[in-house]
Amino acid sequence: MKETKEYDFTDIKEGIRLHLNESPFPPPDFVLDAVNKYLSQGNRYQHPDLTRRIKELAAEYNKVEPEEIFPTPGGDGAIRSVFLNLTMTGDKIVVNYPSYSMYSVYSSFKGLRQVKIPLREQGDWWREDWEKLLEEARDARMVAVDDPNNPTGSPMLGGEEQKIKELVETTKGFVLLDEAYYEFSGYTASRLVDRYPNLIIVRTLSKAFSLASFRVGYLIANREVVKTLEKGATPFDVALPSLIAGITALENPGYSHRIATEIAQNREELYQGLTSMGVRTFRSITNFLLFKHDLELVEPLMRKGVAIRNPMKGFYRVSVGTKDQCKIFLEKLGEVLEDSNSKQG
Repeated sequence: MKETKEYDFTDIKEGIRLHLNESPFPPPDFVLDAVNKYLSQGNRYQHPDLTRRIKELAAEYNKVEPEEIFPTPGGDGAIRSVFLNLTMTGDKIVVNYPSYSMYSVYSSFKGLRQVKIPLREQGDWWREDWEKLLEEARDARMVAVDDPNNPTGSPMLGGEEQKIKELVETTKGFVLLDEAYYEFSGYTASRLVDRYPNLIIVRTLSKAFSLASFRVGYLIANREVVKTLEKGATPFDVALPSLIAGITALENPGYSHRIATEIAQNREELYQGLTSMGVRTFRSITNFLLFKHDLELVEPLMRKGVAIRNPMKGFYRVSVGTKDQCKIFLEKLGEVLEDSNSKQG
């Protein structure tokens, strides 16, 4: 257990946070007002009707049945529940590389044998090694795919039923599709969970719904899988403020689409800004961009009040902020690159 990895990031108190793929926009007032009305009931455990309500709304949003929804404390809570309840020490898990870092964290914690399938650069995008993924899936307890991929921003299975069918039918165990960025990508495999009992989908309201700190997400799966996961949970795992925020957000999902649209516009401007500076930047269908640079950029930018991430050597991930935040990031990056050139000169 001493060797178990933990989620690691350097935070920033003052400045622009472009390192955690958060929404740069605050939750809408109608969500905060709804939460505020319930805070005085914090001395009581939340009523089961609230859990039923969020299951109904998430089901309606995804065109599935309420029995196929399992509410969780954020998308991470859904992933954690799957790893802790549906795998055993020594099981084999297959993931793409790079991919969301929590798969490795939970694999390490559970003592799973992790097989990483390297993604390949292909023009403006990154692609999975499909044949290798299928080959390794044959004796895997789980295949975990973030789709779109984090940190590359590229589509993986793209909601294509034929590919998903092939993967779930090849895999010995479960296929976990992490659709944290669904509101940006616009594609989903949610319609397939009743057809394929080993398909599990993760969703979160942390991104386009602007509810990161409320920690509210859910899992979409065959109802038997949901029943199994419910046995390892309590009815109170999603906190009252989170439940109310999630319910109110899913009653009014239109605002998340407006945020996703604005982020997509800002993302294009950010992409153009980076490429015009001569920085090798990849296309994305998420709320972040991956770019390549030989310089060490995290600390110099942090000193200038901008936080980004360095998910692998020579690559940087920047979340798409507001127009102003993107502009400031480009300015600060320009200063760092200029400083470096003048030192070399």
